[in-house]
Amino acid sequence: MNYHINEGSFTIPASAQDRSVNMLLLNLGPGGLTLVATRDVMQEGEDLDGLISRQLRTLASQVKGFKQQDRVALTVGSAQLPALQIATSFKQNGAGMHQRQTAIQLGAGAVLVLTMTCSSPLNAEQDAYAVSGQRPHLYSLFSAK
Repeated sequence: MNYHINEGSFTIPASAQDRSVNMLLLNLGPGGLTLVATRDVMQEGEDLDGLISRQLRTLASQVKGFKQQDRVALTVGSAQLPALQIATSFKQNGAGMHQRQTAIQLGAGAVLVLTMTCSSPLNAEQDAYAVSGQRPHLYSLFSAK
């Protein structure tokens, strides 16, 4: 199987699982806004809401002052893939963190999680960008196969 990255591609065994992480510094507004894309797999019998609940329980046990502000179900891309968007805040190593995550169910239990994190509360521009995950063009790669 060929595995593609921006810098090129290479051959990996067909049995390999993609658990890669991509981190982008967006330089959008104050607080150091980052976008991290991670891949995960739902456990046996788990749905997207269950995976997010499990991940949030793990996060809450590792940080202080964990708060979930909202959880919104949506669909993304031309394939209308099921997704959840969650806003959270917490303290990590004494610093405030504010996140907006979008978890997208890709099929066969595979999930792509896009996490925007900022050390200050998201301003209007940052929040609009984070919420824009609901716009299909942002997820143009998610089309029916």
